[in-house]
Amino acid sequence: MNLINIKLFDCLEIGDSHPIVIMGVINLSPESFFKGSVLKNLNDLSSIVKNMIQNGAKIIDVGARSTAPWSAKISIDEELKRIIPVIKRVCKLIPQEIIISVDTQYRKIAEKCYEITKEHNKYMIINDVSNLKTDSTLKDLIIEKEIPIILMASEKIPGDLLSIEEITDKLKESIISLENEGFAGDKTIIDPGIGAWIKEKTFQYDIGIINNLNKLKSLKKPILVAISRKSFIGNALDIPDPKDRYFGSLSSTAIAIYNGAHIVRTHDVEKNFLDFIKMSKIIREHRKNWI
Repeated sequence: MNLINIKLFDCLEIGDSHPIVIMGVINLSPESFFKGSVLKNLNDLSSIVKNMIQNGAKIIDVGARSTAPWSAKISIDEELKRIIPVIKRVCKLIPQEIIISVDTQYRKIAEKCYEITKEHNKYMIINDVSNLKTDSTLKDLIIEKEIPIILMASEKIPGDLLSIEEITDKLKESIISLENEGFAGDKTIIDPGIGAWIKEKTFQYDIGIINNLNKLKSLKKPILVAISRKSFIGNALDIPDPKDRYFGSLSSTAIAIYNGAHIVRTHDVEKNFLDFIKMSKIIREHRKNWI
């Protein structure tokens, strides 16, 4: 069996042969579905980032725009206004080996953040939930600057794909397109787009994606899952408030790791979370001895 392994910059190895990577979320969007995750005071940022790192986060994902379909839309300038002060501060707070992920669909945001991270000698990747569909010029930037990219499966709008087959096909198209233009194959991470991005996507579809996550391994790229507190958990368990979906998030994440996830994007980087994901991977690695 061919193992999936990549090295991001010189500081982080991701894949089958390496520990599960924790990506901690810094949410700057008041429109977000999970109000409890929104950074309310910039003065709290230092303790939040330090806590994430102490509890095992290797990537800090900073986003200023809610992509939930029912959220109020904001301008690119508003997104820029929110994210730039935080990126500057995070650069000063993190050690060299921690990677900043910029959660954006727009070149203008990515380019400015890239300039800041380069100025502070920090590593940066892009997390684009639109699969490079929202702003085609973002693709040009990541190729030109060789910025690693997380591609979330999407066709026309973020997260609009329902089956693992559709997800695999659209991600494959994007991967081939990038690599045909000279983008290095070891700079791409894939995300199946779990969540209720469109009304047709009931919680059963998300459960199906998690159960079939191992089928994405055919793309030979590290797999990221963003499950934390999402509405499919609330719909399955009849829990309307995201603050009460913690244990549903844990169980879903454990199964996603068992089925092949390499990176976990979460709001809950806290004590014992690292042990939780380590144990999930240990069980995955030992299943071949029992089947």
